[in-house]
Amino acid sequence: MKYPWQLYHWHFEVSGKCTLKCPRCPRNDANPVPWLNKELDLEFFKNVLTPDLLKTQVQRITMCGDIGDPIYASEYIEIIRYIKTHNPKIHVYTITNGSYRKESWWREFASVSNEYDTVNFSVDGYDQTSNNLYRVGSDWDSIMQGMKIMCKESSAHVYWAVILFSFNQDYIEQIKQQARIIGCDGLQLTYSTKFGSKYGNAYGGAADPLEPRTEFISSTHRYERHFIQLSDRQQLNQTYLEHNKQQYIKIKQQHKQFITPMCSIGNRGIYVAADGVLHPCSWVSYPYDSLGTERKTIKFQDSFHQVYRDHLNLKKHSLQQVLDNPIWDKLFSTFDNKEKAWVECEQKCNCDLVDEKYAVGWMTN
Repeated sequence: MKYPWQLYHWHFEVSGKCTLKCPRCPRNDANPVPWLNKELDLEFFKNVLTPDLLKTQVQRITMCGDIGDPIYASEYIEIIRYIKTHNPKIHVYTITNGSYRKESWWREFASVSNEYDTVNFSVDGYDQTSNNLYRVGSDWDSIMQGMKIMCKESSAHVYWAVILFSFNQDYIEQIKQQARIIGCDGLQLTYSTKFGSKYGNAYGGAADPLEPRTEFISSTHRYERHFIQLSDRQQLNQTYLEHNKQQYIKIKQQHKQFITPMCSIGNRGIYVAADGVLHPCSWVSYPYDSLGTERKTIKFQDSFHQVYRDHLNLKKHSLQQVLDNPIWDKLFSTFDNKEKAWVECEQKCNCDLVDEKYAVGWMTN
């Protein structure tokens, strides 16, 4: 392999299912992803994350969907129990909208989580009406119930995660107090460029009603995340942070004028979609542009993407077979030449944009 893949951080879209209809979710794209409404089961995890791999290499597993929510996977609790049985110190990071799961489900999830884990509840409002402005179809009561149970009955670190919008920008203090009363360890505020003028012509040139004031729009990158700590607990087993730093320094020295591949740094972790296909990271799992010299949009039906998806499918091939496949190396041949880089890599992980603080700390809380 040309790039020495680090297997200590994995990112799974364990479920392509979701009960919400958020306006800017890729679920709404005209070119829907092939893993829509699919999921990974316990048997898949047993085949890919073997007991030996869990015990010797894996340090962090991010359970987060670009189009789905992990808690809607049919065997999610069983999957977490399997992981924790073989290595309780693995940092399992669950990101969820928190809606519609019953009290009994949350209690069982709390029982398999521990102090090494993090649960982020993506809740942008301060009540049912406000949260439903972006998290369309969410259920406030079940969200609050799940959050309270995880805070009181598990030792996992619980965060209330908010994207700043026009409707919540003046309610940060109120949300912070709500999070504190519930018992959350912290509040995560995300400044985004996904809404409004920086996102293109999503509204045909008209103003985006969700766009917050300029002070709450990211000025340096697609996202800026700010954390307000509400407890004195420290996250455990974050040794991968030092690894990220060393990888970043090494790659920065080698590729001073080129793309810094964040997946090689290890921040995002190699990504597995809900249909079992392995990708460098979730951002390049979508066929935004071609590999190599031509800069064009490609479709999931295009020939290369069909071959790519067949050869790198962990439901069909072993992990070692996928990592040894020449197509896997071909995916990264463009990192050495900025003129041939993927559009997504150039926009999100360009050396001019990514600094050490961002590279090391991305998605670590």
